[in-house]
Amino acid sequence: MITCPKCHARLEDGSRFCDSCGAPIPEQTAAETASSAKIFCPHCGKQIGSENPFCPDCGKPLEEKIFCSNCGKQVDTASNICPNCSSRLYDEVFCPNCGKPSGPDAAFCKNCGTPFNAAPKPEQKKKKEKKKQDHDSSDQKKPSKGIIFAGIGILLAAACILVFVLIGGGTGSSSNYAMYVKDKEIYYTGFSRKDPWQVTSRFVDGGDIDNFDLADAAYFLADACRLSEDGSLLFFPDKISYSDNGYSLYYRQVNKPKEDAVKIDSDIISYSVSKDSSAITYQKNDTLYQYDRKKEDKQKVASDIRRYYVSDDGKTILYLNTEDVLYSTVRGGDREKIDSEITGLSYVSEDLSTLVYIKEGTLYKKVGSEDKVKISSDVDYVIAAYDSGEVYYVKSESTEVPLSNYVYDDKKEADAALTEPKSPNWIDPDYDAKYEDYQKASEEYRAKLFRDNIRKSLNEEKIEQTDYSLCYYNGEEETVIHDSFIDSSYTCAADSPVITYTAYDQSDDIRIKLSETEDIYSIRSFVTEALISASERYVTVGSTSSLLDREEAQHFRLSADGETLFYLDEVPEDKDYGELYQVSISSSGELGSPELYDSDVYTGTLHFIDAGKLLYFKDYKNDKGELYIDREKIDYDVNFYSIQYMEDQECVTYYTDWNDEKNYGTLKIYTGKDAQKIADDVHSHFVLPNGEVLYLYDYSPKYYHGDLYLWNKKDTEKIDDSVVCILPVY
Repeated sequence: MITCPKCHARLEDGSRFCDSCGAPIPEQTAAETASSAKIFCPHCGKQIGSENPFCPDCGKPLEEKIFCSNCGKQVDTASNICPNCSSRLYDEVFCPNCGKPSGPDAAFCKNCGTPFNAAPKPEQKKKKEKKKQDHDSSDQKKPSKGIIFAGIGILLAAACILVFVLIGGGTGSSSNYAMYVKDKEIYYTGFSRKDPWQVTSRFVDGGDIDNFDLADAAYFLADACRLSEDGSLLFFPDKISYSDNGYSLYYRQVNKPKEDAVKIDSDIISYSVSKDSSAITYQKNDTLYQYDRKKEDKQKVASDIRRYYVSDDGKTILYLNTEDVLYSTVRGGDREKIDSEITGLSYVSEDLSTLVYIKEGTLYKKVGSEDKVKISSDVDYVIAAYDSGEVYYVKSESTEVPLSNYVYDDKKEADAALTEPKSPNWIDPDYDAKYEDYQKASEEYRAKLFRDNIRKSLNEEKIEQTDYSLCYYNGEEETVIHDSFIDSSYTCAADSPVITYTAYDQSDDIRIKLSETEDIYSIRSFVTEALISASERYVTVGSTSSLLDREEAQHFRLSADGETLFYLDEVPEDKDYGELYQVSISSSGELGSPELYDSDVYTGTLHFIDAGKLLYFKDYKNDKGELYIDREKIDYDVNFYSIQYMEDQECVTYYTDWNDEKNYGTLKIYTGKDAQKIADDVHSHFVLPNGEVLYLYDYSPKYYHGDLYLWNKKDTEKIDDSVVCILPVY
């Protein structure tokens, strides 16, 4: 068993992504990876082991096929993107980097900045794999690099620059600082000293890890580095090696760089620091500990941990063990059993006081020390739960429907009257004419026999149908919104109980003529496609639904407040652009008239950034195009995978003239006025809390390092040379 580094769930060996929170899991050995291929659950979108017959998150069977809600094509469950129209199939968004949940309208993770649908194109992956193969071929004696960071909770990321991110919330500290890797060590600078400070000592313990691995894992190395809320303490990993089961965690006082680092513990998989930095809660193997920094000692909290949550002050810990028992404990007190047989922990409030969870199919809500409140029975999974108390969730009921229900026997009477024809006597004077009639009659009779076989099969064949019901809980009672909800076809507003979804139109009579059928399989296919085509799009506020009468609309996006719906329509066949419309949504659920927002908008990019601003592309080809924000053209030849939006600084950084072979481009910044060029030939960058920008220049693709510069909004200053990567500490 291994442990998720973010939500701390216990997972099967070889897991690439957490099946509880969606976070990436360190790569395992090639043999383990091959034996644990991953697929996405077609019902909840979680990535899980293909060997599981049921999704461990939502509990539903994995055998069923799904259909794209935009184009209706049948889609393999191994993909999260429709190969026909590029639509996202699952709207419950979990960050593939840190595992934190975000609203379905978000294009980027607000916790760490990782993109949600900007996966590298196949050709980019091939280039990256080829580059790594070329790099590794120089030393055949080295072990496989894919598992070097497996023991320290770090997953090798895509090339650092190919990232489409939204970064919000800053660092939690007003300090302006930077961290980076050089000479296989981690360095820190607060820009107040002449020379940067080497934080680690023998960070890479052994020769198995090189610059390629460190550069490739920059964002995940950064996740193990923390600056305290007041900016006085720096927490960091040190002394990692190929064989480690985790990393050794240390801390230093920022204003006393000459003092020795204090070791907290070794073999740490994940950790969190309290707001006052007095308590460090961490998982070591499958055991949870809390370290008292003032007393410099640790206390064991619990064993057999699957996942855990810690309050900001570090006093309250909520954890789920491997036996699905949920506990809460307060520092200095006894643990309290909250409930057992938990099959889904759907919502945990920020202060850990409010929980929404599923126990044996029953959905409960528990607030503080009060008794749990039953919301509903026979619940499959929760779509969204809000801080204000509302919950959207799904129930299902599977039934076997006779296939004959979908067939109209238009030849029943005619076939009943048919008898087998007899061949005419060859000596008959009218033999030729009678034989021609005989052939026609024989053909009709053979068709009748064929239909008789289909009739026989129809009486025996059944089609299994699962009816999904979308339900809403307003904090007091349940409302069934629609009982023909199409699973995995919804988009929720992040901050308000508003959802847009697709449901079957039950008024349509789905039947096929028996004379038009080829076989039983064609009937099944017809029924499936007809059910998809006989669907309608709805927008629901709370429990009040309104029909969106746009049959060809696709790529729906709801603003975080749920007051505006955007979608693409009038997309030409075999094209990747269309007309972008917006629809206002009233608090009572009424829809305004669709208004044309913009034209020729690329279908693959439609994302909200801060304050509801809409970011999208036009004239998009080969990962580049014209960048727009709220109908304003920002720049052209913009590399899609390089965009960063810094929420605190309200700025967008991106690259133009990106060179895939040399891995650099022209770095620019947009702050609401005209875009400004920072520098040419930039490999990677990071925006600091005060809006200044660190970037790597003159990067060597052979040695994986470059010169580190600081742009102070006016001029540039060289910070260091031979820097492998910048660690964006959030």
